[in-house]
Amino acid sequence: MARLTLALSAVLIAFTVAGVQSQRPPAGTSHQGKAYRFNKVADGVYHAIGTGALAVVGNSSVIVNDDDVIVVDDHVSPAAAWVLLQELKDITSKPVRTVVNTHFHFDHAHGNQIFDKDVAIIGHEFTREMLTGGKSIEMPLFKNYLAGIPRQIEDLKKRIAAEPDRGKKSELEKQLRVAENNSASQAELKPTPPNVTLQTRMTLHRRFAGTDREIQIRFLGRAHTAGDVVVYLPNEKIVCTGDMLTAGLSNMSDAFVNEWPGTLDELKKLDFVTVLPGHGDAFNDRSKIDYFQAYLRDVWTEVTRLKQQGVSAEEAAKRADLTRHKDHFPIQGPGVPLIAVARIYDVIDRAGGRD
Repeated sequence: MARLTLALSAVLIAFTVAGVQSQRPPAGTSHQGKAYRFNKVADGVYHAIGTGALAVVGNSSVIVNDDDVIVVDDHVSPAAAWVLLQELKDITSKPVRTVVNTHFHFDHAHGNQIFDKDVAIIGHEFTREMLTGGKSIEMPLFKNYLAGIPRQIEDLKKRIAAEPDRGKKSELEKQLRVAENNSASQAELKPTPPNVTLQTRMTLHRRFAGTDREIQIRFLGRAHTAGDVVVYLPNEKIVCTGDMLTAGLSNMSDAFVNEWPGTLDELKKLDFVTVLPGHGDAFNDRSKIDYFQAYLRDVWTEVTRLKQQGVSAEEAAKRADLTRHKDHFPIQGPGVPLIAVARIYDVIDRAGGRD
């Protein structure tokens, strides 16, 4: 009888997840405890951050309205997105009817496939282009991530076998299960593009607490990618920035580093108090934008200087010195990720007509 009750409960849970394309859970959803922490930022607005119980990588934001829910970014895999919807039931029974992709990267848009065709998935036209026909999974950032999962699993197995402390071994075993579940979910990945696109701006209107809630989706310029959008709630003075602005340093594998500071200038023109970033905790300190702009300008200048001297990308990645920014970012010494330097070199070459 207990087993029958559990089975019926599982079926009921599955059928209450409105907007999900398939009621069968994706591979890799198994986890212990809660996968997400929903930090309330304002009435009806939450910042969803992974707890480590499941591989989710990026953050999402959740906007609960009177009749529906809007999710900004849907994480690294179909499993991560599916579990997000399951755990959303802890804060609301309303259905997810809209998803916004802030950009095309795997840790923000690879949950798209779980949503029903009636769910509006909104993104920039460039984001749709990159998620159509498998372009996004051919980019170095995702290929490096995917290639690292089997190595992570083998490394954890070796560490578990060699670890004498039972407590530490148990923690490593939890990490192994997370990695193996992530691997299983990645195997089912089918990149799914937005079905609604914008070029510069779109405004949604929803009812919340009986009044009009305005949700602006804006493209402010090229930055982290060629199609970053922010989600701005003017009444709440909240902006969801994806990876255009995080709590630390954003990767630059597909960036326009020379244009990024100017795009952040456009962001600063918005009247907001709270930033919900794509990585890290929410923050109110607008000076973080200034610090990041200064870093971006310097990394562009430093890497450009090395390129003009004929230094290879590999050597420039070792020599580029951004230590002057160590008070604001976790910088231990000279060096910039090679994937960032290679991208800057490519942008410079393309600007000079060397395609």
